[in-house]
Amino acid sequence: MSSKRLWIYIGVFMLFCVGVAHFIFQNYLYMRPCVQCIYIRYYMIIAGFGAIFIAIFYKQILLYIFGVLVFSYGAICGLLESLKLNTIHQAIANANPFGVKGCLDRPIFELKIAWDEIMPSLFKATGQCGLDMPMPPLGSKFDPLQAYLIDLYQNGWYLIPNLKLINMAQISFAIFILVLILGAILLISRVKKVKKWLKY
Repeated sequence: MSSKRLWIYIGVFMLFCVGVAHFIFQNYLYMRPCVQCIYIRYYMIIAGFGAIFIAIFYKQILLYIFGVLVFSYGAICGLLESLKLNTIHQAIANANPFGVKGCLDRPIFELKIAWDEIMPSLFKATGQCGLDMPMPPLGSKFDPLQAYLIDLYQNGWYLIPNLKLINMAQISFAIFILVLILGAILLISRVKKVKKWLKY
């Protein structure tokens, strides 16, 4: 499989994760995104578009480098925001009010662009940090699957709900780690190919 195609897969995967967070967790299961969740979502989008940009301009070295910088920025910032959210999760789990800090009322984006006003459905924070359980409006009616999932996650979202194992912050951290490792492998492979070509 070509490196170019792998970059596309990475980009699509990141955007797919954002789609799952928005359409399934937020809209279908009524999990209100907190500021940290919005940051994670935002940086997934940056990393995703960065990866797709790399694939599109794969043979144009300056644009390729720009894409790598955008991708790396999004993935690293997302990683840090995931760690921050996990710290808040742990503080809440241990009933430590002093550990829940740094979560603002609304997100602040680069260049002071108010994405939460431009695209409120995607970027407006409506929840509290560390509380990622469903909060459906009173009187809501659910289909059978929706009712099952809302009940399953009533104590918060976990990859393995019964064991309360791997929360949303930790799975986000794992996703960013995965794409950073894949990105680094692809970048190293590209550099080696360029060096080999320069020798000849």
